[in-house]
Amino acid sequence: MIPKHGNSKFQCPHCNTLAMQTWFTAYNASTTATGILHHLYLDYRSSIGDITQRNIATFLDKVNNNFQDNFYKFVPKNFSIATCSSCNEITIWINQEIVYPKKIKVPAPNVDLNEEIKALYHEASSILIDSPKGSTALLRLALQKLLKQVGKSGKNINNDIKDLVAEGLSPKIQQALDLLRVIGNNAVHPGQINLDDNAEVAEKLFSILNFIADELITKPKELDSLYADLIPLDTQEHIKQRDKQE
Repeated sequence: MIPKHGNSKFQCPHCNTLAMQTWFTAYNASTTATGILHHLYLDYRSSIGDITQRNIATFLDKVNNNFQDNFYKFVPKNFSIATCSSCNEITIWINQEIVYPKKIKVPAPNVDLNEEIKALYHEASSILIDSPKGSTALLRLALQKLLKQVGKSGKNINNDIKDLVAEGLSPKIQQALDLLRVIGNNAVHPGQINLDDNAEVAEKLFSILNFIADELITKPKELDSLYADLIPLDTQEHIKQRDKQE
């Protein structure tokens, strides 16, 4: 759960734990402080005459208004802090946007991806909070290069997916490819999916890209390695001859 202003629980960017958050803002701090002031006078007010009580009540109302007005001079209304219940580290927010720390943890890129694709992946993660749309556009480009890595043209994602489907691609992998393709297209060309303020959707695409890489690159690579290591060469040759027969 990506950090969102005002949420009582989100994934802390410090400890990566989904934890409860305690919020400090000018409003709740001033309300707490004036509440304490009223509480301190509670016992005292019950032991004095009516006229004095009315004077104290007027005084408290004035203090309440003046205190809040002056409090905002030291703590701006658009400033807030959330403290993580797990690690006690803080996130700082201005205008309901996180300004510290500027990071969100996403899964590491699949190790079998080309270095160029890994670089795009890391760049996309670095701007995820500030620009979900930009992050998604970079992941779309990463997908395009991933398809080239697995032997397709890498020029037209839709056509490359069509070719893979014709070769017997699993429906689940096809769904993952089209999911990233369609959302990525909306990041590049305005469409029905609004990515301007939707970092949670963009975040999920990192796992989708890794899933695609795992299915199209890593698992076939592991199978080829097992085949080469465990099947004797003469048996491999017999299999090749078998498959040549009509």
